This record gives sequence, structure tokens and C-alpha cells, in this order.
Amino acid sequence: MRLALDHVMFYRVTMTTFTLAILKPDVISNPVTHRTILSLIKSAGFFIQHEEMLSWSRNEAEAFYVEHTGRFFHQRLVEFMSSGEFHALVLGHKTHDAITKWREMLGPTKCYAARATDRECIRSLYGLTDTRNAGHGSDSLESFSREIKLVFPDYQLPETMNKHT
Repeated sequence: MRLALDHVMFYRVTMTTFTLAILKPDVISNPVTHRTILSLIKSAGFFIQHEEMLSWSRNEAEAFYVEHTGRFFHQRLVEFMSSGEFHALVLGHKTHDAITKWREMLGPTKCYAARATDRECIRSLYGLTDTRNAGHGSDSLESFSREIKLVFPDYQLPETMNKHT
């Protein structure tokens, strides 16, 4: 028996999702590392929707990391993030979850754990300490929504941004 498929049309639906990525001051201080990480980002299928080189005051860094207030590393993290320039990016990816994909590329927050569990992740390769760990990535859509307003207050997200979740 022969099936006639000439009337069947196939559609591929692609959805672009977005995440916030921050390449921290330790990365920016080393231009070769900075370029290498940007190359890794693009090789993983991400595109840069928006980007800026920024510097934070102590108050801006405290506002960004408010959820860590009172934790032992908070002071050190705020001081580090307000110590120099960083590269903030809105990354887009044609997957169902750019947030997870970017965090997987970053690897575990603690560099020593990253080196033990994922020798190819960004933090394993380029992180120096638990604070100077090369990068930041929003951990959820809620965090992304809050963080994007702090990092890029005038930036307008695309209308279809992350509507699938």
C-alpha cells in the first residue's frame, strides 16, 4: 500500500529564549579570556541580543545581589563586582530554555567543584575563586526578569521573550 504524502506539510516551530549573562571583572581584566568566552558563547548557538560594558557602584552591586545579604560571601561579592568593569549581555538561543543552557555552560558556582565535576565548563577553565568565578547567569525566569531591570533599566525585551514558561 502506498501513502500519498504530497499534501502533508511539515512545520518546524522555533522559539527563541533569552537569559542574562555577566562576564565578571576577572574575565574583563584578561582580554584573551574575554574573547575566548565570547567565542564559546557563539559556538554554543547563542546570539547577543544586547550588550554593554558596565561598572557598578557599591550600592548597585548590593541591589543586584540583595538575595545574598547576610551570607558570608555577600560583602566580598559586592566589593568584587564594584571593583571594575564587567560585560553584561542578553543572550538569545533557539531552544526552550536559554537560562538552563547558559548556566550549564558556566558550570557549578564554586570553581573547585567545577574542576572536579565538569572540566570543560567556563568556571572550571577560567574561574579563579568562588567569587571571581568568571560569570553570572540568572537561575530562573523570575531572577532574569528582576536582574535585567537592574542591569539594563532602559532596555526593552522582545515581545515574545520567554513566553513558553
